[in-house]
Amino acid sequence: MSVSEKILQWYNPHKRGLPWRNTRDPYKIWVSEIMLQQTRAAAAVPYYERFIERYPTVEALAESDEDELLKLWQGLGYYSRAKNLRKAAMRVAKEGMPKDAKTLETLPGIGAYTAGAVASIAYGEPVAAIDGNLLRIFSRLYAVEARIDETAGKKEIAALAAAEIPETAPGDFNQALMDLGSEICTPKRPRCLACPLHADCIAFREGRQEEFPHKKPKKGKTREQYLALAIRHNGAYLVEKRTEGLLSSLWGFPLLPGRWKKEDVEKYLAERAIVAKEIRFGTRYEHVFTHKIWEITVVVATAEAVFTEAEEHTWADVDALREKYAIPSAFRPVLEEIYGLD
Repeated sequence: MSVSEKILQWYNPHKRGLPWRNTRDPYKIWVSEIMLQQTRAAAAVPYYERFIERYPTVEALAESDEDELLKLWQGLGYYSRAKNLRKAAMRVAKEGMPKDAKTLETLPGIGAYTAGAVASIAYGEPVAAIDGNLLRIFSRLYAVEARIDETAGKKEIAALAAAEIPETAPGDFNQALMDLGSEICTPKRPRCLACPLHADCIAFREGRQEEFPHKKPKKGKTREQYLALAIRHNGAYLVEKRTEGLLSSLWGFPLLPGRWKKEDVEKYLAERAIVAKEIRFGTRYEHVFTHKIWEITVVVATAEAVFTEAEEHTWADVDALREKYAIPSAFRPVLEEIYGLD
């Protein structure tokens, strides 16, 4: 029995009951795959269901309001995924949904993996969806010594996967690898004896399964210090829409780089015509991104008078912060401090 036959035979009784597996609608499969890029399947399910209820078609997503979309996405993180989904939906609504992996990959936010997943599942195109699960499984199966995060290693595994992708049920093959990597061939402590491929796996046979896959050594994360300023006035808080850098297009609190003392905050507010009657330093926390760590100190400033206006700023009460604005998780401790005050 071939590798692909063993994978498909294992998949049928073991596949996870996920809502996006009950459809061949390329739009719904595409949405699910974008969510799954940085989110575990179980965590993605409620977001997927709410998303499809609100935007049941690509046309509905194309006509969406970005702020409303980002609020719906809140909690999933990596908001560029949602923004690219919307951009791509606008194009698809005009030009139609591509029906092959190569063309799908031209859409914003769709890389080789997502294109392969959508094309194989929705259209039955025999193309591999090369994600971390496939890279890990095939690197162990064939004891691939090349690093999977370098071009040579990816090409080697892509060729091995292409040789195994079945002409029939390529979508099931790709989804089986997702489940196998999630449930059995895990990054640490893989359950090799439960794997349908253990008799074929070179790494298992040599007792080296946890040595694979090979990757470049990780670089240390850079640390940056900030002050998150919660300015309170008449029961509302000043929030701003970030226009560049990390968390762009999302609402948050003024984020000031560096270390700050109380007199520095007073001066900052005075320069912006905000008269503060109380300034309190509160929670200190860290927020971890892929390549950096933000060390943030929360400062709550109660203003008795405000004489400044700016288009990118607005005042929001607690209800609006909860229901209207997409506040990323980087500011969650600020919100928790605010909710404790009101």
